[in-house]
Amino acid sequence: MKLMNPFRTQSPYEEIETARRGRMVIAVCNAGILFSIPLIVVSTIVMLPQFSPSMALVYGLCVGIIPINLIAKRIAILGKPDFGSYVFVIYFLILLAINSVVLDGIYLMLVPGYLLLLVVTGMILPPARGYSMAMLASSMYLVVTIVLSYVESPVRLPISAIELLVTFLGVLTFIFVVFINQLTTQDLRKALDNATYDLVEMNKKLELASERKSQFTARTSHELRTPLSAIIVFSDLALRDAYGPLNGKLRHALDHVSNSAKHLKTIINDILDLSKIEAGEMEIFEEPFELMDLVHTLESSCLQIAEEKNLSSSVWVSPEMPERLIGDDDRLTQVLLNLTGNAIKFTEEGEVEVRIEPYGKSEWRMIVRDTGPGIPEDQFATVFKAYRQLDRTASPSKVKGTGLGLAIASNLVHMMGGDIEVESELGVGSTFTVILPLRLPEPSGEEVEKVLA
Repeated sequence: MKLMNPFRTQSPYEEIETARRGRMVIAVCNAGILFSIPLIVVSTIVMLPQFSPSMALVYGLCVGIIPINLIAKRIAILGKPDFGSYVFVIYFLILLAINSVVLDGIYLMLVPGYLLLLVVTGMILPPARGYSMAMLASSMYLVVTIVLSYVESPVRLPISAIELLVTFLGVLTFIFVVFINQLTTQDLRKALDNATYDLVEMNKKLELASERKSQFTARTSHELRTPLSAIIVFSDLALRDAYGPLNGKLRHALDHVSNSAKHLKTIINDILDLSKIEAGEMEIFEEPFELMDLVHTLESSCLQIAEEKNLSSSVWVSPEMPERLIGDDDRLTQVLLNLTGNAIKFTEEGEVEVRIEPYGKSEWRMIVRDTGPGIPEDQFATVFKAYRQLDRTASPSKVKGTGLGLAIASNLVHMMGGDIEVESELGVGSTFTVILPLRLPEPSGEEVEKVLA
């Protein structure tokens, strides 16, 4: 059985990361060429007066920085930045090791030089390769230390020349670190700017697609409602024997046609409402209405269905509630019908209770409680999302729906300046609470006279 490191799986952003490393290798090689020119000039001044085969080796390695950087850069351009990085880093590891052995006094630059290389390695190689380079640098450092313990450096420069060379190398190293850090920062900022631009453009495309989807859905829903209305009307007329008597089978079939058409029209209306909400075209009208009208609509629409399922149902209105309120009567009715209809649909036995009462001094609330299967706590937020339904593995209920009713209700409640909450326990039932601002109409002249009388 082959074991695989889970952290070595292919990332979907591997191409982006490879491109970033390629840019960094090219930038580091360009910087290496730029900084090698003053190094070669200083090396020429210091080393040529004491020319020897060993000195020629050191000088040749310094001059070789330029072609090595060009080769590594070319490899990175060809799409192999990691290989180009190995060429760059290994050459400098060897250069520092040989120069530290050959030139007396250069050994002090070995540790900072290797540390600089390891920093650069972290920028141009994958993170996992940094350990390999660190092990290689440590091994070469130990080898150089052991060699210098038993062998004297073949080239001894004057102390002034060594001090000049070490000082120059130190200053060059500091400048190179700052330069590389600036390159890295610029590259990250460029990548961030590109990602931000791409994100903004993608959001614009998504918004446009969503708007077109909503427009298409709204237009399609309008087109579908017209023939559906005709199906419903003519089916009802046929069921009333407007076109002559029907036999049992035909009446039963027309019942199915009529009920299915009505159900489909309800779904289309829900889709149309959700499309309007998403498109920002849904309007909320603030007008005075009678609270009892809302209650009577609920009783005539939903409670009869509860009786057919042998469910106990009730609507209780607190005597402290005012008779008239300001709000969108149609949308409030839609919210309450959605919540109560869901409660009845998912409850097989027990009761469904609706309560309307004040909530503090400036709000009122509608509470719909049922004894249905309940909702898992981790799915409380899911029930208010469009086209999302409960995971039925956690609930014994087998009733299916479109998943739009609660999403529409939640959006309408928030548009009316209110809030909607759910409390539930599996096997016990659910309670949906809608809290709305309490707005009262100004009393009419007759009402004022009655109060004063």
